[in-house]
Amino acid sequence: MRAASTASTASTSAPSTSAPTLGARAAGARARVAVALGRPLRPNARRATLKPPPIDLEGGAPTACAEIDYERDVVAANVGARALGEALARLREPLVVRGGAKAWRASGRWTLETLVREYGDWRCDVRVIASPETNDGREFVYCEESHEAVREGKFAAPSATATMDFATAAAKVLRFHGDGAYVQSKISEKMTLECVGGVSDAFGALGEESQERRLWLALAGSVSPMHFDASTSTLVQVGEGTKRMLLYQPFALSAIDLYPNWHPLRRRGRRFAPKALVREAIIAPGDALIFPPRWAHYTESCGDRVSASVTQRFKHSRGMKYSDDIAGKFQRWANNRDRPNALARLVSSGLVESDVGTVLPRNARTGEVMPIDSSGWERSTNVEWRTAAIECATMIKEHIAEGDLIGIYSRGSVANGTARKNISDVDLIVITRQRGLDEDFVRDDLQQRWLPRHAHMVKKCDVRFEYVASEAEIATSASVDTFVIATQSVTIFGSPLPTSLPSSARIPKPRILESVQDDVDAAIRHGSERSLTWALKRLIRASYEKYALPVDGVEYTRDLYHCVRLALLHANIDVTSELTTALVLCVHSPRKVCGDVLWRALTEALCRRLVAALSCI
Repeated sequence: MRAASTASTASTSAPSTSAPTLGARAAGARARVAVALGRPLRPNARRATLKPPPIDLEGGAPTACAEIDYERDVVAANVGARALGEALARLREPLVVRGGAKAWRASGRWTLETLVREYGDWRCDVRVIASPETNDGREFVYCEESHEAVREGKFAAPSATATMDFATAAAKVLRFHGDGAYVQSKISEKMTLECVGGVSDAFGALGEESQERRLWLALAGSVSPMHFDASTSTLVQVGEGTKRMLLYQPFALSAIDLYPNWHPLRRRGRRFAPKALVREAIIAPGDALIFPPRWAHYTESCGDRVSASVTQRFKHSRGMKYSDDIAGKFQRWANNRDRPNALARLVSSGLVESDVGTVLPRNARTGEVMPIDSSGWERSTNVEWRTAAIECATMIKEHIAEGDLIGIYSRGSVANGTARKNISDVDLIVITRQRGLDEDFVRDDLQQRWLPRHAHMVKKCDVRFEYVASEAEIATSASVDTFVIATQSVTIFGSPLPTSLPSSARIPKPRILESVQDDVDAAIRHGSERSLTWALKRLIRASYEKYALPVDGVEYTRDLYHCVRLALLHANIDVTSELTTALVLCVHSPRKVCGDVLWRALTEALCRRLVAALSCI
């Protein structure tokens, strides 16, 4: 794996005031003349490499950051700056706002020629490389020049800061003279006036400004290597070119081989994080990226010539208050959700419960799952639920011709006596020879006649219909879920299949993993909160099937909490943040957890990351 030697965002030390050489000034004059004559500025073709150096990501292909479209999701949705700001202040992951800065004059105007023409005399800070032979001079590694070791000559700084007029800086960026440069400078007051409007009107909610707006301009192919910042950061692409950023959440800081805090290259990493999911943001002119503190990021400048962006940083005030609702509890937990005890803290915070659902023992030698204890069905504490299930089955039976019914079975929490008021559903499996049954009509009948009688404790009845020609073909039928019948069900009417099926029916097989990507794609296309919640449930159970089910002797479960718990114990890639977040969204709903403005964007991105994790070896 290629080392991800890191880059800086901005100089915290006093820049060098050394004057540019005569050759550099001549190159700057050449740039001014070309612009004055209306000629385009082009990189020195003999010395410019316009592609970033190749990288190797052990954690698999990156997945796109969450994103919204400013016109569609903010303007057309009548989301004001205050509501947007509140949503951004709650963010605990990167967000791309497409078209969020199109209102900036700089967004479309700041081509290289325009900047040289209008701001050619602007004195700016420029980072220059000490050893340009490294990666053809493409990596600009920030170093604290005020550090004692640098000042005393004990450490050879990989780069240094110089101050010059922008026209000369542009010539050095294009390699008219010298070995390349990266403009990294606070913009002037006049330039700031061209960087207002759009999503930036909401940036004030991110906290106190800790770094004023800065221009970053580099030759396409330049790299700002892996590092992290201590403040919330915003990046707006302006003028031309694009930025490609790879981002790791804070847990990965321990895996990117950071330099120690006393080192001149502190906060810089030396490698990409192995076995960690990486997010990707590609920012085009007019787009904005917002990301929280301590997110490690690697930045590539891309395009046909140069890439220009404007950044700003904000610091949260200490003692930040959280609301006591679900969103507030989630926000407080999410500040540290990437830690190993994330699931335990979910329980202690009251966001999820751990004593729900069923976990069935599995024989380590045969792989067979022990069936549920059917005595729970007959338990006195289960009378209401048992009665509700039998009444439901009786109404269903009325719609099936005599002699066609093979059996009706209660499955899940009602069957094992662990159903909970206003949480559990009545789940039934109906096996019949009668094809052409109007299932929708049966469900409507249950909605009208059965549900009102039991609505005080149950939200719905989930009925699954299975069709076979004869009872004899059930054991070998691909359409009938014999595993659920053999391990998690009790008989209400008909053939006692839970006790008569062969033992091989009790060996679990992946049921979701093969189709989960198609399921998620369909849910995202549908776009409703219900469909995305369904997709997250599928992804949690698919993660259990991927990571835990193949392990000998691991218990069998379909319960979401236990699927997450067991998947995290056996996963070969760190999906702690993704699975625990998915669990919260399934329990409480994406909108309630993430808010009205961003719930869809954050949920869709989470779905895609979990799909990507499942595809990793």
